[in-house]
Amino acid sequence: MRTVRIDLDQKLLAAAADILGTSNSNATVNEALRRIVVHERQLHHLERIAAGVLWALPAPDVVAVVDN
Repeated sequence: MRTVRIDLDQKLLAAAADILGTSNSNATVNEALRRIVVHERQLHHLERIAAGVLWALPAPDVVAVVDN
């Protein structure tokens, strides 16, 4: 793996570590990156599914139910 030197907001890093349950900066950054990639892939797939479902389904028939 390549080493990259970056400046991180220490308060934000600590908050992320608390949320993610990670114990060091490296684990926190890697877990945050992993989660955003998973999130965006899921969102992309859901958008594709929704677009397909919305355009592929015929309009529903309207049925009136009368209880006598």
